[in-house]
Amino acid sequence: MIMDDSLHVLILDDQYVQREGIARVVEDAEAMKVVASTDSPIHAIETLAREKVDLVLVDLVLKRERGTAIGREMRSIKPDVPVIIYTHEKSMILAADIFWSKKEAGQPALQGYLLTQSITGGKTLRQVYDQIQTTGYYIDPDVLEWHYRLAEFDPLTGREEQCALLVAEGISNRDISQTMGISEHRVENLMSTLYLKFRILGDPGNPGRRVLLAEAIRLLYGNRERHDRMTVLIIDDNEDQRSRIKRILAKDRRLVVVAEASSGKDGLRATLDHTPDIVLVDIHLPDITGFQVTRQILSRTPGVKIILHSTELSRTYSDEAVQSGAAALLMKREITGSSVFNLCHRV
Repeated sequence: MIMDDSLHVLILDDQYVQREGIARVVEDAEAMKVVASTDSPIHAIETLAREKVDLVLVDLVLKRERGTAIGREMRSIKPDVPVIIYTHEKSMILAADIFWSKKEAGQPALQGYLLTQSITGGKTLRQVYDQIQTTGYYIDPDVLEWHYRLAEFDPLTGREEQCALLVAEGISNRDISQTMGISEHRVENLMSTLYLKFRILGDPGNPGRRVLLAEAIRLLYGNRERHDRMTVLIIDDNEDQRSRIKRILAKDRRLVVVAEASSGKDGLRATLDHTPDIVLVDIHLPDITGFQVTRQILSRTPGVKIILHSTELSRTYSDEAVQSGAAALLMKREITGSSVFNLCHRV
């Protein structure tokens, strides 16, 4: 059986020349293929329902319907498939609409806002897709640069800047509150000020505004990294689990995964090679237990923070974790960027 690892792309556009041009860009790219290229929303939705589709590209302006409306309908059918809207129009109002969601009304957010002129090669599309997989969204930098003109920008106070950089890292209001040592109400006030200074208008309940704020901060602050960004090593013999944990941690910009290992022995070697701040260790490894790995790592590199994890917990596991010197013990499903950062940042 031949495995097809290509990125399967569905294109919906009622302009024949533009549609065929984008299809050619996809087909000319390595590891990408067009599943369907159509001007019919009905055909596109039927294709999405029955075929393997990894990415959907939708023109904003269709003959009878708005591309965003069709895109939301598609995401209702297959929530895991990213939908990118492309257009020649540069508008922060449009951006807020694209990233707006109201789940209770069955109106999910779309994942991408791409300018048509930016679709110049398969490499670009692949980079857009990869960013969506990591952060959950993509907005064309040219839209932001057009909006801000990189000129008239009200300076931020120290508190506003600290809050802004945390927002750019994808941190929630609750975690911003804990990191800055202020109330959540105070964080909400800072957020309101940031929306005004970055000129991001719209409904306060629209989550798409936060996406635009985060991207604007990264643009205007030159993607500045925080000094306390923590490095992480993942030790787990299950490749799928390692990949899952890596994807989860990649969403938190306070953390960066620097290495992986599938056994205790390899994990110890990787710790010595990379000297990470944090090591996530599975309790069940093929050669030695996670508790033994923890003791060996701490005997060589005592400054490392170790979080043990398992699919199930018990009093015995908790006692062993404490005795081994681990900073914490988590269920695998409890692993998030915030849980890992906060547990180790406080130790």
